[in-house]
This record gives sequence, C-alpha cells and structure tokens, in this order.
Amino acid sequence: MENKNEKEEKFIQIGELAKKTRVTPRTIKHYEDKGLLKPFKKTRGGFRLYQNDKVKLVERIRQLKKAGFSLREVKEMEEINGIVEENIFEKVDDNELDKMIKFLQSQLIKTEERLNETIKVKKGLEKVIEFLKKRKRTYKDKR
Repeated sequence: MENKNEKEEKFIQIGELAKKTRVTPRTIKHYEDKGLLKPFKKTRGGFRLYQNDKVKLVERIRQLKKAGFSLREVKEMEEINGIVEENIFEKVDDNELDKMIKFLQSQLIKTEERLNETIKVKKGLEKVIEFLKKRKRTYKDKR
C-alpha cells in the first residue's frame, strides 16, 4: 500500500522525464547504470517512476556534461552536492571535507582552463567570420 507522501507526490515516467530534460530514455538509463540517477520505484509492469525533482538533476547532469565533465566527475560532484543540500556534515570528517575541497578546486581549475580555450576558439571564429565578410564585400565591389 502506498504511503500518504507517495499519493501526494506526482511521479513521472522515463519518457516524460526524457522529454522534459531533452535527453533520450536511453540516456536516462545510462545515467542510472552509472549511479547518477535512480527511479523512486518501478510499477508492477516494470515502468520506472521518478520524482519531479529528478528533472533538475538530469538538467544539471546535462549541463555538466556539456561543460566537459565526465560522468565520473559529475557523480562525485553530485555526491558532494547531496551532502551540502542535506546539510549532513556531521557524517563527514575533516579529512573527507579536505578531499571534497581539493576535488572541487581541481574541477574549478579545469573549468577555467576550458573556458580560456573556449574564449580563444571564439576569438578565432570571430576573426575568420570578419575576414569572410570583408572578402564578400570586396568580391561584390569587383562585380
């Protein structure tokens, strides 16, 4: 029998979660396989049911993947994020906190490096576009 909280909360199936987050159901299953996402429960027919808050989680995973992080890195960041959100620091010793800080600092450095490289690529693209626009104007003037 369902408890009161389950009756009050609306669950979504994998297809709806995929649609809301603009990923495929296969991607969601992959995130499950990697331990990043877990359905709240499965129906008797085997359908996965997710809580609505999983939409934000999948969007965050997508954003981090798009920013260049591996799923392993995303998983570690989400585990740290869970500790922060749940405010369960009493279960984490200083050594573990130091590891978390060091890991996040290394991710910040990687992000800054990727950002700098992206800025260089952007500037290069802008130069080529400007060059092509000038060539186009020059070519039109010769006609």
